[in-house]
Amino acid sequence: MNDQTIQELDEAIRLNPENAAAYRRRGDAYSYKGECDRAIADYSKAIELDPNDEYTYTRRGNAYRRKGEYDKVIADYGKAIELDPNKAIRDKAIDKAIADYSKAIELDPNDAKAYHNRADAYRQKWEYYDKAITDYYDKAIADYSEVIRLNPEDAKAYHNRADAYRQWTYNGRDYYDKAIADYSEVIRLNPEDTKAYINRGDAYLEKYECYKAIADYDEAIRLDPEDTTAYNNRGDAYRDIEEYDKAIADYSKTIELDPKDTDAYVGKGRACVRKGEYDKAITDYDKVIKLYPEDAEPYFFRGIAYGEKGEYNSAIADYEKVVKLDTDGAYSAIAFCNGNIYLKEGEYDKAIANFNAAIKLEPDEYFGFYNNRGLAYNKKGECDKAITDYDKAIELNPKDADAYYNRGIAYAGKGEYDKAIEDYGKSIELDPKNDRAYNNRGIAYAEKGEYDKAIEDYGKSIELDPKGAISYINRGHRYKEIGDYNLAIKDYDNAVLLCPNYATDFVDNKFRLGGESAVHQARELLKRVSDDYYKSGNLAAGAYYKGVSLLFLPNKIKAQRCFKTARDEGFEDNTKIDRHLENLKS
Repeated sequence: MNDQTIQELDEAIRLNPENAAAYRRRGDAYSYKGECDRAIADYSKAIELDPNDEYTYTRRGNAYRRKGEYDKVIADYGKAIELDPNKAIRDKAIDKAIADYSKAIELDPNDAKAYHNRADAYRQKWEYYDKAITDYYDKAIADYSEVIRLNPEDAKAYHNRADAYRQWTYNGRDYYDKAIADYSEVIRLNPEDTKAYINRGDAYLEKYECYKAIADYDEAIRLDPEDTTAYNNRGDAYRDIEEYDKAIADYSKTIELDPKDTDAYVGKGRACVRKGEYDKAITDYDKVIKLYPEDAEPYFFRGIAYGEKGEYNSAIADYEKVVKLDTDGAYSAIAFCNGNIYLKEGEYDKAIANFNAAIKLEPDEYFGFYNNRGLAYNKKGECDKAITDYDKAIELNPKDADAYYNRGIAYAGKGEYDKAIEDYGKSIELDPKNDRAYNNRGIAYAEKGEYDKAIEDYGKSIELDPKGAISYINRGHRYKEIGDYNLAIKDYDNAVLLCPNYATDFVDNKFRLGGESAVHQARELLKRVSDDYYKSGNLAAGAYYKGVSLLFLPNKIKAQRCFKTARDEGFEDNTKIDRHLENLKS
């Protein structure tokens, strides 16, 4: 913990002077720095706000002990034991255990069991008793390493050291590869160890190596088809690679095996949100809330689902519930979610203010804080600020395809098309199914005059999303620029066939490419083609293409008349006419 952490907690307390958790955490920070008086003052304020938290009494007792005020130590430890006898007594037992194991090692430096037990005790000490003193994990890893030196075939020592590496990684050191290597040793020594496969899969998943994670979960399920953790975590991996149906199937299997597995309901809900099935997600979160009404997490995710549905009052109500149930970290999450609501409503300054609050509270916690603030800056036309935020988002999560995509948009907004193309390419590398990235890279290539590459990218976008009218419009525009009017007309026709909501899709210029609208140029070309057909005596084709051009205005009534005339005059493709007339009914 450092001065920056203390400053963040100062801000959290300023925003909410009743936040007991913030005082407790700031007390931990001061304790770690050796500033016992300040730590005691913060622990005392936390106790005033939350007098039933045994942890705070224990921590204040530790601070008094460092000052030598033993009467106060005894009083605080006594209160901690009164509130939670098992935990407080266990904490003292851990100290005695470490002393005993150390004595055993002193008497016999080759006692592998004593090293192993002391390592376990150090991990317990950190987890249950004193997270401010981080060298407990270094000591644990050193002891497990000594066990392995004494007995290279000790699978349990490898497993426990791997667990320690993973848990230590959460605290700022990148030990995933070491953890994976140790789990691999466990599997070599015991190929039937289901838990080793699951844990190695988890480590791969934490590294965003989802396919390797899935392979490990597959093996765990083969070894134990009833293991709910393997199904649930494989669902997480499938969700991360956007195979949502497979994710939902795994979460559903988990729920079938354990109907009270809240993680599975939450995971399934999150996958449904990604699919746009918000009502199904809300139903899953409702089930978790019914089982555990005091758990903040399902309210948080249900709030997101309501927000995606546009039911903002329900979303805000859920976020307020989160704040009441979970003071640790809740405020940054709520500020983030409120920022997203303002972002969707087009209130960009309010969105930025909320994202600022989230970042102040937890500056390196979540890449999405920066990514979404970048979106708001970009909407305001402040491209440089947006790019700075996307840079930070990518630093925090280099595997996030959206951050590269969004930064590409910002670079394109500045006219820096080479950088935009590079970012769109990186987004495609991370997410090969991103049709938007292909479309936007096509726009960037077109702005550089590289029309062949642009047309190729639009084609790839259409291949990934055959219903994406924007790519047809853009490709048609490029065909027009290189003089291939037949292909241009075909693409413009496909665009209006896909977009019956002509007023918002075309007249409001959702397909603007910058400068002159592609929609305007499509309309002009179609009108010219229609006039040429009329002059040549082909009344059917003239009426048809006049109808298509009218859809871009839009003038539905006149377009409908033109299509009917085209059919009466014997236009060669009545299927197209029927589709246009069907669209015009909506």
